Amino acid sequence: MSGTAHLARVLPSVDVETYVPSAITVVRRSVKWPGIVVHERRGKAGRVNYPGGIRQHVFYLFLRPLKMDVVLGREKRVVNYKAGEARFTPAGQSVSFRWSGEVQVLMVGFEPWFFSRVAAELGSSAIFPAETNNSKLAADHPACLLMHQLRRELDGSAGAAFAAEGLARAIVVLLLREFDHIPAIKPDTPAPPLAVLQVVAVMRQRLTESLSLEELASVARLSPFHFARQFKAATGHPPHEYLIRLRVDRAQELIRQHHRKWSLAAVANECGFADQSHMARHFKRVLGLNPGEFADACGARSS
Repeated sequence: MSGTAHLARVLPSVDVETYVPSAITVVRRSVKWPGIVVHERRGKAGRVNYPGGIRQHVFYLFLRPLKMDVVLGREKRVVNYKAGEARFTPAGQSVSFRWSGEVQVLMVGFEPWFFSRVAAELGSSAIFPAETNNSKLAADHPACLLMHQLRRELDGSAGAAFAAEGLARAIVVLLLREFDHIPAIKPDTPAPPLAVLQVVAVMRQRLTESLSLEELASVARLSPFHFARQFKAATGHPPHEYLIRLRVDRAQELIRQHHRKWSLAAVANECGFADQSHMARHFKRVLGLNPGEFADACGARSS
């Protein structure tokens, strides 16, 4: 079974939050950071084997030099890390590691929904080949530099969870760039800015209404064909898809504000979705998680 198929069917049982190799000690860890787990670990020589892979996507920043054997299938590769260098291990990929000497590492585990949500916003995939484990990021790579700031947030400064979320999202973007996961933008003729702004304003004002292509085109004073083409060139989405994303954005806002008082059915109605199921389908497609999971994350962050 391929790594992609395995990940799509079942999440691996190994969870970086709870699994710590016997040779390793967690000296610092994040607390209630929705979507991410951050550990600073230290220890002696040891080894781990993940036949089904790890549940999370994991980014390791080595805080001191380390020699490591990486085994993928029948192939073994020796990788020497300098202090400040890093490695990325995709979720759900069979791999084993053996290291010698003392280890000091900062690691961030991205929950699949967190990583996939950022990837989806960029039109990217969150699936990586197993060979990604053999790649090495230099100490001056922007993702490595952000990891040092993420480490400082473990001190629990005011707003640490919010800062950590922003840093983690930026790290995901940089990893997607590093491994060529972000599609290149194709230049196209932009729509008249004023026409697009006028249509988007109408969409926001009438978010709960069923707006036809013809009606939106009339606002822009264009034919439906030319309007649809120019709107997508300017926003990256067809008009109807853009309207759906505005509704999902509004649903996120309402869940953050009222998740303990409003039902998801009430949120769906307020945002123009046909029902809760309709909202859940588009929520999952756009963000990579369902409204209930998003509400749980918001609840953990505000507790």
